[in-house]
Amino acid sequence: MRTIGFGAFLFLVVFGVWAASSQPAACAENRTAVLRIEGMTCPSCTFSVKAALKKVKGVRDARVNFREKQAHVTYDPARATVENLVRAVESTGFRASPVAEEERSHE
Repeated sequence: MRTIGFGAFLFLVVFGVWAASSQPAACAENRTAVLRIEGMTCPSCTFSVKAALKKVKGVRDARVNFREKQAHVTYDPARATVENLVRAVESTGFRASPVAEEERSHE
């Protein structure tokens, strides 16, 4: 079995602690917006909406549901706003508006 020196061991411990502590902080800042999407006429319309949303800087994930006519978008509020998301959807020719919390359907 091979051993490592104390310096290498200390480096690995410090690096591990840093990596573990930096990840949850980034996730804690994410928000989820739900947008009502109007004008989608078929399930393939969801691909255009999803692609446009994912191009917005700060968007971590986008799920678009044709049946519910909604998009669920996880984003970093320091880099993106709901207004950015709405504009992205509207750039594809569809209409979008934020959905109030009590109106949201959960996929």
